[in-house]
Amino acid sequence: MTPKEAQQKLRKRLADIERVRNSDVPRIIREEALNHYEQSFQVEGKIDDTVQPWPEVKRRDPKSPWYGFSLGATSPRPGSKKTGKKTNFSPTRAQDKILTGETNELKNSLTGTIKPDRVTISSDKPYSRVHNFGGKAYIFGKKEFTMKARQFIYPSALLNRNIREKIVQTLKQKNLL
Repeated sequence: MTPKEAQQKLRKRLADIERVRNSDVPRIIREEALNHYEQSFQVEGKIDDTVQPWPEVKRRDPKSPWYGFSLGATSPRPGSKKTGKKTNFSPTRAQDKILTGETNELKNSLTGTIKPDRVTISSDKPYSRVHNFGGKAYIFGKKEFTMKARQFIYPSALLNRNIREKIVQTLKQKNLL
């Protein structure tokens, strides 16, 4: 191989790597991050080398007045004699996973936006910030309380390792490594 041929081959390989960096890498980052953060909802905590469980919720604590709370539910609360009236108790809500609600709306709202210089994972739900970082919130928009953080978007060494592995795998599949 002549020096000129080697130079052309190197230019082609660099152009192929550049294409992977500009198109495949952002897609890999978005997919891996969304999968990672969606798993947090399944395990109810931050996932890294270990799972850091989210703080428990009052609707799963039988001693809490919020136990099994579901607006408009009509099931009698355990130990209650009320039937047929709105009791706001739902046995399933007393067992539901943290942050999933009755609709999985928060988990399903996660999106990944690709821009030339970054990938952004976010939620368009107005309550997502207070759930993720904690802070002042309002019960029925009236009574203020401090919500504990239950991070579902967070830095993770495990996620970074998974992203790197997927990028290396892609480069190998394209014979660029």
